[in-house]
Amino acid sequence: MEEKINGRHFAEKGRREKGLLRLRKEEIVEIYETHMVQDFLKSELKPLSSILQMMDKGLYECLGFFAEGEMKAYVFSLTDRERGFLLLDYLAVCESHRGEGWGSHCIGMLREFYRKEKGLLLECESLESAENEEEREQRRRRIAFYEKNGCVCTGVKSRLFGVEFDILYLSLLKKQADAARELERLYRKMLPDKIYEKQVKIW
Repeated sequence: MEEKINGRHFAEKGRREKGLLRLRKEEIVEIYETHMVQDFLKSELKPLSSILQMMDKGLYECLGFFAEGEMKAYVFSLTDRERGFLLLDYLAVCESHRGEGWGSHCIGMLREFYRKEKGLLLECESLESAENEEEREQRRRRIAFYEKNGCVCTGVKSRLFGVEFDILYLSLLKKQADAARELERLYRKMLPDKIYEKQVKIW
């Protein structure tokens, strides 16, 4: 069975099933090259090699959200299975399906997919660091979207490689969490100590 996505094909049995499915490496490469380079700024994208290396180490998970016979969205997350927390790294609805409500469907499926984990942390670029009102409004809408889908603002902030974030939390098994502590653990899993000390601040 083949699954066509923007002129390419995913060849894997079961891709016509609705829901979140773990992606194979060749699928991740394809999504990175055809979707992520368009959906995110270059400064926001990790190198593909880093994503694949973290995946090999069991620190990273890449999912595709499939419905109606095609991929509607994708979700990449940093994981800490020992603690039971995840950091949502990338979530995007495929360009041809935006405005159809698939983002909310995807978050609902995330809650089911990770129902045995404690919770999920999210980074949203902070309102205070926006350069103009248009950018501030875009960030406000993004935060409002996540809040509408059950996420709560924790009051924790981070600065990562010069970008300032507000940290949100989506509860799974655990209604509340020490967001600053769990975020530090997740960042440290992702970054060598020297880079962490130089490029990361949490408050």
